[in-house]
Amino acid sequence: MTASQKDFEAFQSKYQTEEKEILVLTDDGGGGAGKFYDSWDSSKYFLAYYDIALNELKKGKGRINWLISDDENREHSFCWPHYFMDGVIYRLRVRELADKTVPEGRLPSAYNRFMVVEVLEENAHNDELASILAEYRKPVILSDKVLGEFELNKNLRLFGGRIQWLGRDVSVSLEVNPDSRGSWTKAMNVLRVLFGQQEQRDAEFRAFAAGQLTELANDWRQDEDTAEISKADFISRIHLSELAVDPNGNIAAYYTDDDMFLGHAVTVHGNTKKCLKSANIEG
Repeated sequence: MTASQKDFEAFQSKYQTEEKEILVLTDDGGGGAGKFYDSWDSSKYFLAYYDIALNELKKGKGRINWLISDDENREHSFCWPHYFMDGVIYRLRVRELADKTVPEGRLPSAYNRFMVVEVLEENAHNDELASILAEYRKPVILSDKVLGEFELNKNLRLFGGRIQWLGRDVSVSLEVNPDSRGSWTKAMNVLRVLFGQQEQRDAEFRAFAAGQLTELANDWRQDEDTAEISKADFISRIHLSELAVDPNGNIAAYYTDDDMFLGHAVTVHGNTKKCLKSANIEG
């Protein structure tokens, strides 16, 4: 069952009536879908496109969209019927978004979009788009003499790496703006501060988590005959496994739970310049 005529008319009204052909280079970030009345607005992001009629390359992220019904989404997933693959050049017949004005605070890529009318060719060839893909897939490394190397995940918009924290190997995420090197530096500075104060910070994180979650840990005990968990017990049982920071000093510290919460992570959120805000169980 395809999307209703009413939904489809509302969807296509957002796009120009003129159709054109483009070559589009998909990114490596998968796709998504949002509810559109009783249907689903499916999408796949691209890195650049080539306007065939104008013989012109258009750089910059955007997306291609199409509408499917609720039933189609449940039966086939939001990717149906196109199943666009990552890092592939497609030749498409499309209709361009009618109003491309970007509201304040919104991402330009959301307004650089096309409605898919027809997929004409998969694995099309274009040297300029192929060069963009090759550059996009080159690893971007952020290095620090003390902390080591961190590689940029462009789709997740973060640098990932590992550090030694109180003798343990810990995963680290630096959440950044990939297009702003200033944000890279700020996030790394936040990590440097935490790393230099790791004994003090780790004690603060664990004590805060114990203050927030010890009572809950006792509620989760599967055997009521076992001894109650004290705050000191809680503090000694959790260990940092992952640390995430951003350029504004926001932090998320993920601790192993020693099975107090059946394998869920104990997570402490806060800011290095302000205070710790919350402790939760996640995952």
